[in-house]
Amino acid sequence: MWVVTYFQIEGVGITGLAPITRIRDIATASVVASGTMLEKGSGFYAYDFAGYDITTEYVILCDSVTLSGASRYKSLATGEYGDLINTVELVTDEIDFRVDLIKKIMQNKLELADGDTGNLVIYDDDDTTERIKWDVTDVVDDPIVQQPYNTSNRSKGA
Repeated sequence: MWVVTYFQIEGVGITGLAPITRIRDIATASVVASGTMLEKGSGFYAYDFAGYDITTEYVILCDSVTLSGASRYKSLATGEYGDLINTVELVTDEIDFRVDLIKKIMQNKLELADGDTGNLVIYDDDDTTERIKWDVTDVVDDPIVQQPYNTSNRSKGA
């Protein structure tokens, strides 16, 4: 699998970098691959992840090394929950605690409660502490209200 990312500042692709990529298995939090990305032109860089396993979820950090601030790091994730990594705001190479959060998002109880908006909740390991809560809206951003007595949930580990 190719890991591809784009480094830019103010909309202009940056060339001449030698970004480092680190790929972690989400289940174990261990680094399973790392190396220097190849420049592909116009700010695009790629890394050939030869050990990719489609059944494994990964979190990927690409570090431009020489850039600073928000331009320095790019983060990606594979699998069903890949988009959630953007919510976590991964901006450093110290990602162990964030990998743990991603595991909780994937494995712990999820509920959509009766009543008002803001009711899609993922709980911590104790099944009572709210970790993440979203407003539930439709495609035009109108609130979706879960009808009474129709609570939806995913039990822990499902």
